[in-house]
Amino acid sequence: MIINSNPVKGMRDLSPKEVELRNYVISQILKVYKKYGFNQIETPCTENIELLSSGDGGENEKMLFKILKRGQKLKISNDQSENDLVDLGLRYDLTVPLCRFFANKRSKLPKEFKVIQTGSVWRAERPQKGRYRQFTQCDIDVIGLNSILAEIELILATSEALLEIGFSNFKVRINDRRILEALAKQSGFESADFTKVFIILDKIDKIGLDGVKQELEKSNFPNDCINSFMAIVTEATKSGITVDSLKTMLPNISQEVLDDLSRVIETVKLQADDKYKIVLDLSLVRGMGYYTGQIFEIEADGFGSSIAGGGRYDRMIGKFLKGNEDIPACGFSIGFERVISILEDQNFKVPSTKNKTAILYNRNDNYNLLCSSAQQLRTQGNCVSLELKTKNLKKQLDNLKEHGFNSFAFFENQIELVVKELN
Repeated sequence: MIINSNPVKGMRDLSPKEVELRNYVISQILKVYKKYGFNQIETPCTENIELLSSGDGGENEKMLFKILKRGQKLKISNDQSENDLVDLGLRYDLTVPLCRFFANKRSKLPKEFKVIQTGSVWRAERPQKGRYRQFTQCDIDVIGLNSILAEIELILATSEALLEIGFSNFKVRINDRRILEALAKQSGFESADFTKVFIILDKIDKIGLDGVKQELEKSNFPNDCINSFMAIVTEATKSGITVDSLKTMLPNISQEVLDDLSRVIETVKLQADDKYKIVLDLSLVRGMGYYTGQIFEIEADGFGSSIAGGGRYDRMIGKFLKGNEDIPACGFSIGFERVISILEDQNFKVPSTKNKTAILYNRNDNYNLLCSSAQQLRTQGNCVSLELKTKNLKKQLDNLKEHGFNSFAFFENQIELVVKELN
């Protein structure tokens, strides 16, 4: 029987060229984040099932890869449910594991913890173009800082990282979950229905204003609630919105919420120095249910979906602590796979300051001389690969050039190493 050599459905093999691009992007992002004082951690790819099904992951929990108990713990009988057979799962994001990490190591961590995480996550969703069951996330979070300086630094660091890898003239969209709650409450919706209303509003980029209204009607919400809600959303999306006009539309919003929003927008706008924009967007929702304050996304011109997103989640970590105390927390995640896809579509080339040389050799060459020559070039800062010379030299040189080599070398009279540029 021939074993299927394709990767598991929804997952990918990555070629050297693809990995080179991913490593480069990660390195540039980390370089920027570390400049801002963030430190990198790692968490396991598996977590206890209770953590991953606690309700904090929202819709992602429906796409959880569950892991069966092992060995003697796995006792299969007809009267058992799935929950009796499962004790672990693959993480579906990096935020939930971070909260567990902080609660577990709180006494050993700084009071204000600035942290980087990069790594694979898994979601059992339907595979399609640009969506995979295993993909990389790239997060920064600030824990323990009850100040909008956390939001400001997260936005500035993420924006600078995107500039560093070649994005420009993008737009930071910002909103606040407390503003959305004030909007839903003023429109007359019951608090128990807020989440469903927000999920529908979050689709506005795909289905438009009419589509949002139709979905609210299909959900059998009262017409007066829908009409009031749509009137405000329509005004805000068609004519644009400012913090001052928001106060007129929703007079019940806390002045502190509005002041904080103004300060973040003003500070980021000044720091951006016209390299990118920041705008208030009342239709911005963010899908995760754990957000408690400001939320933000970054979108780039010409691309349909956001390339980064995040927000404040002050009530999440406390669930792991005695007394259920609120711990200030805020995070921003670059859509790593989306960014990589855009760069690949643009035929982005990883810049290299090093010379990449292939030494072509024959089977009867002096291998000691071959290795010594290669090592000498490496000590001079070159990347050197030993390549067996093929019959079709032109094709071989074309392939080397395709794989990033800019020079090749060979032995003349099996003694002298001659180096030539690849044109």
